[in-house]
Amino acid sequence: MADHRFSLSLIGLLMVAMAFLKGAIAADYEVGDDYGWDVPPSNSSEYYPSWANRYEFKVGDSAVFNWTGNHTAAQVRNQADYDNCNTNATEITLYAVAGVRVPFTTEGFHYFICTVGTHCEQGQKVAFNVIAADESSAPRATLFSLSMFLSALAIIIQAMSIAETIVYAER
Repeated sequence: MADHRFSLSLIGLLMVAMAFLKGAIAADYEVGDDYGWDVPPSNSSEYYPSWANRYEFKVGDSAVFNWTGNHTAAQVRNQADYDNCNTNATEITLYAVAGVRVPFTTEGFHYFICTVGTHCEQGQKVAFNVIAADESSAPRATLFSLSMFLSALAIIIQAMSIAETIVYAER
């Protein structure tokens, strides 16, 4: 009976830990959600800014650019290059493979355009306003560190269960 209560207590503890850690994990944001990274519907220059305004991006989060067809995700360094769809900017980081995950490592604005044809002029561009991770909350863990923590906890629980079995068998 005591073994059963102990196991239930551990399960409850794990559930509480998971609830607290859920908000501490950095998030991946799929640009455009289900629409993805494409020329916006009706060439709307407000499509991606409107999408980005629905979220709060923090240092540690990532943007994921998914597309089909011929597109790129190019990070330009300033608002002027973004506003003018400057595909010839001297400082540009070009991502030409769909599904690219771009982590936000600094605060401030991060500007992305598509360099294919007139896609940028048709509204395929997005600016992310990235803020500092909330210092008052728990540190933002990565998925790897969370999985390592849970694996270690599972090993400890298993070892405790084996130890209890041995002690019970010796009685």
